[in-house]
Amino acid sequence: MIPRATYRLQLHSGFTFAQAEAIVPYLQDLGISHVYASPVTVAQPGSTHGYDVIDPTRVNPDLGGEAGLPALVRALRAHDMGLILDIVPNHMSVTGGANAWWNDVLLHGRESRFAGWFDIDWDEKILLPFLGSPVEEVLAAGDLTLERRDGRLWILAYGHDAYPVRDGDQQGGDLPDLLERQHYRLADWRTANAALNWRRFFTITGLAGIRVEDEAVFEATHALYFRLHREGLIDGVRVDHVDGLADPAGYCRRL
Repeated sequence: MIPRATYRLQLHSGFTFAQAEAIVPYLQDLGISHVYASPVTVAQPGSTHGYDVIDPTRVNPDLGGEAGLPALVRALRAHDMGLILDIVPNHMSVTGGANAWWNDVLLHGRESRFAGWFDIDWDEKILLPFLGSPVEEVLAAGDLTLERRDGRLWILAYGHDAYPVRDGDQQGGDLPDLLERQHYRLADWRTANAALNWRRFFTITGLAGIRVEDEAVFEATHALYFRLHREGLIDGVRVDHVDGLADPAGYCRRL
């Protein structure tokens, strides 16, 4: 079905697939041919927009998950409408400790299976400029602590931002010394512009660039969309910030 008129829906935990389904008759009355939905993949907990993706391989349970999306599409089809998804191939959110791929890189460094998925300069430790002041001051203030979660040791900043501790340091020890032995370096946010050694999204340090020019990365980060298309659940996609990719034209041809 060729789009005639789209209607943008911003999905989040407060406006889910089920709630979108309820307004489908109204959209039909408007003459809409396709719902154009914000990203439906797993985003940061509490995200209100979905562009801070942490797992592009799954439909976000906060929106209704794998059961809720087909139900919305059935309602759309019953009213002669389709669905277009916004997709985010350029970047992933890497703050707070929620991104499993990024955590694996922090945990294993260049030995991580995901080390080549992000644009990282491996000449130095991964800079993490997410602190409010220099690390020495944050340590002195007691804002860096150790916590064990599910049998694994994590470094917590300000009680909520979590950074994994490498396997060799799971017994803990002196926190300043332990920080020195990690594959990453926690730092003041002000160091980002001058010292960041990985590609970010514009000047947003919490969003790390993804190397979709690599075939394996492309396939892994797009498998969900291709499956949804094969199953007849989506009619097309809108690509968010294709201009940020290494080869926008090549990406579009591959897509």
